[in-house]
Amino acid sequence: MKILRLLLLLPLLALAHGDDLYLLKGAKVFIADEGFVAKDILVDDGKIILVDDFIENIETGDVIDVQGKFITPGLLVFSSLGLLEIGALPETNDTGSDIYNAGFDPSRAYNPFSQAVRLNRSKGVTSTVNIPGASGYFSGMLTYTKINGGMKQKKQGPLGLVTRYGQSYNDSRAANLMYMEDLFSYVRTNHDDNYADMTQFMLGTTNEYKFTSRDFKAIKKVLDNAIPLVVQVNKATDILNVLKFAEAQEIELVLWGANEGHMVANEIAAAGVPVVMDPLNNIPSTFDSLNATYENVTRLNEAGVEMAFYYEQGAGAHNAYLATQSAGNSVAMGLDYSEALKSITSNPADIFGLVNVGYISQGYDADLVVWDNDPLELMSSVEMVMIDGVKQDLSNRYKELTDRYTKELDKPNSYRSRE
Repeated sequence: MKILRLLLLLPLLALAHGDDLYLLKGAKVFIADEGFVAKDILVDDGKIILVDDFIENIETGDVIDVQGKFITPGLLVFSSLGLLEIGALPETNDTGSDIYNAGFDPSRAYNPFSQAVRLNRSKGVTSTVNIPGASGYFSGMLTYTKINGGMKQKKQGPLGLVTRYGQSYNDSRAANLMYMEDLFSYVRTNHDDNYADMTQFMLGTTNEYKFTSRDFKAIKKVLDNAIPLVVQVNKATDILNVLKFAEAQEIELVLWGANEGHMVANEIAAAGVPVVMDPLNNIPSTFDSLNATYENVTRLNEAGVEMAFYYEQGAGAHNAYLATQSAGNSVAMGLDYSEALKSITSNPADIFGLVNVGYISQGYDADLVVWDNDPLELMSSVEMVMIDGVKQDLSNRYKELTDRYTKELDKPNSYRSRE
């Protein structure tokens, strides 16, 4: 068997590039269908070219001893990373738009040098799904960005069109469904010569929802099943209405939030609709979430609903990496460990059709995180991050300030913490 593996490896090594060839040996590697297993990983030219029980040492490149360490795919978070620096300062916020709604793509404003990006990368995050926040009927389009250093980032998208349903509008839920039905019918039939429709959807009526040609093109992607409609919804009865609407419109659907999803978990599962959620949302903060509970995540999982996790407990983009905390707490609530870890790595990639990310497998991008211990334990630390096979700088503003105040003894005492 070892001879066969070597023969399979020889053609790959013949084309290898020594400068970016890495062999990571002896770690516990997270394989989506198996959990953590002892594996070696061979990386070249930004790709994973082999994952095996044992790989012979390479003559060129770098052999990295990670014996006893844990390796996961890079964390994939849902956030405003690179789009928002300080929430209280509008000039640092590029997540929203008053001009466009459905056609709004915030990733064009992504800033790779954001301090929040640096911090999250040092905590194991390798990519983000950018959350839009346009002020119209739709919030905008989800897009994917890798958070490697430097000016150039890999992007994928659009991934989905975001809207919301429930008490967030100052109108009846019934009226909002009717409005969406009329809007979709208008886009499908393209009746630009119908002045009444033009007045309602293009010029704006008392509802003030106006659409541009860019917005209509984004909506058309949903109707063509090129991307799903992502609906922020929490109330159980609202979830059922959204499921029925998507079925009638024959469109793909993703639920976002779903704080009362546990009450209609079987219906969500039967519709084959995934849920993006924070398992820590158990507070009935609105009338739409009166039945919020920590058991939401386990009941959805038991029903067979595919889930992806994000962190929604404050501090904006800087805390996006705490999706690991949401995942870890879901395990404490009874979710299978592998399912929890998949919900911040492979599941987001599967739900939104991302290419070559989210898994540690041959042919996938070498987005890897080396941990000193269980990645879902609060005190575990990241020791190395690779994005596209390139080792990333793990420095961040928090550590730099800590060093300044505790180690730079030549500074005045007011610049340092008291010993």
